[in-house]
Amino acid sequence: MKQFGSTIRDSRPARFTTAFLTALIITCATFLPFVVQGAVATPVPVPQPNADPGPHAQPQLDPQAIDHPTIDGIYPDPEECRGNCSWIHDPSIWYENGVYWRFSTSGNIAIATAPSLNGPWQYQGALLQNGTSIFVNGTQDIWAPSVTKRNKTYYCHYSVSALGLQNSSIGVATSASLSPGTWTDHGTIGLPLSDHYNLIDPYVYQETPTSPIYFTFGSFWSDIFQVELFPYDDMIAFGAWAAQNNRITNVIRNDTAKATVVEGAVMHKEGEYYYMFYSVGWCCNTPESGLAEEGDVYHVVVCRAEKPTGPFFDQQGKDCLGGGGGTTILRSHGDVYAPGGQGVMVQPDSGRTVMYYHYVRPSVGYEADQFFFGFNYIDWQNGWPIVVAA
Repeated sequence: MKQFGSTIRDSRPARFTTAFLTALIITCATFLPFVVQGAVATPVPVPQPNADPGPHAQPQLDPQAIDHPTIDGIYPDPEECRGNCSWIHDPSIWYENGVYWRFSTSGNIAIATAPSLNGPWQYQGALLQNGTSIFVNGTQDIWAPSVTKRNKTYYCHYSVSALGLQNSSIGVATSASLSPGTWTDHGTIGLPLSDHYNLIDPYVYQETPTSPIYFTFGSFWSDIFQVELFPYDDMIAFGAWAAQNNRITNVIRNDTAKATVVEGAVMHKEGEYYYMFYSVGWCCNTPESGLAEEGDVYHVVVCRAEKPTGPFFDQQGKDCLGGGGGTTILRSHGDVYAPGGQGVMVQPDSGRTVMYYHYVRPSVGYEADQFFFGFNYIDWQNGWPIVVAA
């Protein structure tokens, strides 16, 4: 996939044509209706029942909450979700003092809170109330937030891009609180553009406060990259230093024929292994544009390694860096289509591992505002994650 050049930065006719055609179908964690929203778009949550929807609200979608998850083959349905459960893409969740905070793509990073993962989720506002200081192009949007905490400061790394672009950027905002109105935007973290990767889908992993920081990003082209930082390195403007010191390495790549998108990687430690969960396939096609072939629909896969830097292998022992590896743990089933954009956390009250994600319900529709928030529990069998019903 690294042969696809940027549609903006490479003007050679052949590469331009290839990249342009690719841009029509590449997901890059993007959603076609979103590209018309500027970086300072008005946050548009799905209103709560019996609440004043406000002048910019969209029609209420029935979340069709599932009280008793059923098993369709080997995959369980999402657990029950109440409240603001639709128009959710690329969720990132942080738990603090009995409250779950959910951050998601678009609306200048929409923030919602709930007393449990089941909800009821309530929209709170936009993280970047004035948009981002980063400018990529006139159709850009703010995607895939990733929230973490160091000492008393919260960090939200985010992507700025538009459908099919490779000249994207990753930015960061900080806050002493998680609440809307408290965040300061610092703009780009300084990672340089490259023909080998796309600067979207950031994720921060640090095992302990004295462990190295692993900053993961990437989608399509050569897929997933990682920056290893020292434990107390700056997380606001480390990009130039990382490039100058050769700290940007490729950790996940799919070189198979007709390879689809690989993106949204997050890392989780369980036992002696480090697991990389990521999304593969085409996420956002509609029946009108043509749904992806069954084997190419967005889904979640996992690889594991003995070190955070890899090498990563799947359950069959295939190398996940150029060897076609990746063990599927969740894909479309029943009325669940194209699950992905996932995150993984340990639920504080139960101690169980949870994977949360976005997905489409074909019975409702495939448009951007019809993506739902879902989550399932994970059990561990023979050192590998299995998605299970509660």
